[in-house]
Amino acid sequence: MEQVIRIENLSKFFGEVCVLRDINLTVNKGEVVCIIGSSGGGKSTLLRCMNLLETPTAGAIYIDGINIMDKNVNVDRLRTKTGMVFQQFNLFNHLNVLDNCTLAQLKVLKTEKKLATAVAVSNLTKVGMADKLGYKINQLSGGQKQRVAIARALCMNPDVLLFDEPTSALDPEMVDEVLNVIKKLALEGMTMVIVTHEMSFAKNVATKIVFIDNGIAEFTGSPSEVFGDHGNVRLKEFIKVK
Repeated sequence: MEQVIRIENLSKFFGEVCVLRDINLTVNKGEVVCIIGSSGGGKSTLLRCMNLLETPTAGAIYIDGINIMDKNVNVDRLRTKTGMVFQQFNLFNHLNVLDNCTLAQLKVLKTEKKLATAVAVSNLTKVGMADKLGYKINQLSGGQKQRVAIARALCMNPDVLLFDEPTSALDPEMVDEVLNVIKKLALEGMTMVIVTHEMSFAKNVATKIVFIDNGIAEFTGSPSEVFGDHGNVRLKEFIKVK
């Protein structure tokens, strides 16, 4: 299978504290990889290392075969390949919905404005937000904001989408509307890495699940393996608590 991301022996320290230790992971084209584990266990740090929002202390990360730890790598160009969707949306509140989705196309990709607008409208339609093009961000619900954030990431035509707990800042009734958009992208073959606490979502949508515990990848497998009969006591305890 075609590898989009390959992580080799990745470690991350904050001072003397080891947050990630010797992580090895591959993400193949079309896979949906869910990263699960207790809060503070290193899940989000691992995700943020994938586009150098955090700099790994040791190891290597390859995106489309390129080692992003190489000092000659163009980080801005790298980030166009790895779309990021944050917990807190990170939208530009002074811009409307459409402009949030065209800005990076215009500034980073140097896309002509008419085409950038067409791409934005297409992706906003995909996430069910085409009727809100002129709305300011503060006029939207949390679920709507997150759907705009997903559309914005898609507008860069990334090779992989990275989601950092995309539903954790949402009211319960808004969670499903965002998860349904992600499920639709999965069915369309979008490569995704998702840090999530939503166990039923991971069980039903993921092709691979990684259980991170205290900075170590304790268990990696298919949903049937992760939720099935295995010998990892810590993983069993975590799933039971959830």
